[in-house]
Amino acid sequence: MKLRNRATKVFAVLLVFVMLCGSMAACGEKVDPTDAPKATDASKATDAPKATDAPEETEPVTEVVELTMVGVDNAKGADWNNTLSFAEYEKRLGIKFDATHYTTDQWASKLTLLFANDELPDILAMTNSKMSRADLEKYAEDGYLFDFSPYLDQMPNLKAIMENDPAYANAITMPDGSIYGFPTYSKRAASSKHGYYFMSQKWLDNVGMERPETLDELYQVLKAFKEQDANGNGDPNDEIPMGMAGSSSYGHEFPILWAHGIYSKNYTYHLQADENGTVSLMDTTENYKDFLKYMNKLYDEELINKDAYVISGDELAAIAKEDRLGFSSTWTNRCVDYTYDTNEWYVEVGFTSDYSPERTVVLDTKLNTSYNLAASADTKYPEAVVKFVDYSFSDEGALSGGNGYEGISFSMKEIAGVGVIDYTGYWEDKYENQEIYRNTVATNNSGCAVLAANEGTIYALLEQVDDETLRSDEVWAVASSNVLREEALRTDGLVIENPFPNLYYTEEETKERATLVTDITNYLNTAKANFITGEWDIDAEWDEHLEKLNEMGLERLLVIEQAAYSRLTGK
Repeated sequence: MKLRNRATKVFAVLLVFVMLCGSMAACGEKVDPTDAPKATDASKATDAPKATDAPEETEPVTEVVELTMVGVDNAKGADWNNTLSFAEYEKRLGIKFDATHYTTDQWASKLTLLFANDELPDILAMTNSKMSRADLEKYAEDGYLFDFSPYLDQMPNLKAIMENDPAYANAITMPDGSIYGFPTYSKRAASSKHGYYFMSQKWLDNVGMERPETLDELYQVLKAFKEQDANGNGDPNDEIPMGMAGSSSYGHEFPILWAHGIYSKNYTYHLQADENGTVSLMDTTENYKDFLKYMNKLYDEELINKDAYVISGDELAAIAKEDRLGFSSTWTNRCVDYTYDTNEWYVEVGFTSDYSPERTVVLDTKLNTSYNLAASADTKYPEAVVKFVDYSFSDEGALSGGNGYEGISFSMKEIAGVGVIDYTGYWEDKYENQEIYRNTVATNNSGCAVLAANEGTIYALLEQVDDETLRSDEVWAVASSNVLREEALRTDGLVIENPFPNLYYTEEETKERATLVTDITNYLNTAKANFITGEWDIDAEWDEHLEKLNEMGLERLLVIEQAAYSRLTGK
């Protein structure tokens, strides 16, 4: 057991609780990480024992090590210890887990007590309630967390990902080279990272128009949706040409934003770097001003629903299913029933304009900004911990966390020549539906997973079939409207962009940045809504708007962002 200063521990307990409460409240939002000073020697592993390489397929083992695990329940009450995946870990890896899990509401206080009492389990599996970079570095600085960096030569699966994607290597590596925790990483095909920006092909056919490719054409299409009986029900006044649900995360306007040369998937606070590596806040540019004008015109002419900043995403989806919505977005399939004919909808990828002469789509990042797997510096079994974590970065290990094992939890069904996971025959007799079986019996629903694998998923299927097969009934039956996302990304001449990278900040930068970025982002959110709805006049009040941002410290904030970006890219 490592010796820790009593005063430091008391302070750490209070700080941990505050940090966790803050991170819980901000679930799903970009976090503000910090760079910690070098960890003390006491917190680092020395003379690292050799860990057995984690192969893609493993043989049964006879010697078993028991590890403790504590995590956040992502499976609605499942007993992790009794899942089929955990039983297979014991057989295949020689690792038996004694797992305790809590609800999301319980997690902050429980984790605080674990740190306060020096009772960390061998592995922390945080699923829904992940650690921010700041949390991770604080715990590591105090000597609580296990450093994986001395073991990289025994972690071939992790090393392969780090070598193939420097962004992930940067995300997990501290300034002194230590590695204390892991955000989830996705190897899934591009279509899994593209949103659903649905447009009604049926409505286009009814008003006699082609799919729009420019911003001007989009405007004309939306006008036709409003002025004609686009849904063909005899009522020319019940159509909503473009649907929005306030500041929701669905990104209804993203294709329009990209057409203005702003390649972001944030609601506001759009950082972007030019070819020289100079970082700008695009919310202050002429591009963004014209984007607001375009959106204001749509809103003023009632081409966007007037209750856009009141209605919820669920309410908007219900309108779509009534066939009263022509163009909108959601991250689920809620706008399109599985039973809809595939020719009634398509997924829009974007539009061209003077700002963006090529149709451009921005995909989601492959990695999260927060960390969901870490280990205790006091573990008595570092070799087993390393073995399990590296196994989690293999395709087999990734599938085990979210789906289980072939022949034990599921079968592989061949569809169009591609193997896809199939649970048929495993759940029907005892469980209400397939998802209950998967989440509570087969696995702990990715509770300790760090990799989203592609193999066996519908995204692998979609990626591998040709254009004709993509539209077949056989593929549609298992992939439904995901087909439309894959089809959209095959558009001729499409340019695919990645979002602005996640940045990591020094301790001093984080302290200074915290208030600046919160205040400025909150103001930008308010300004965006007011400009689009016409509460503020864009031309008359734009200069005043920019001056307000400067008074709030935007110039200093951009200096911090530039420093972090330059460290990341070397520019």
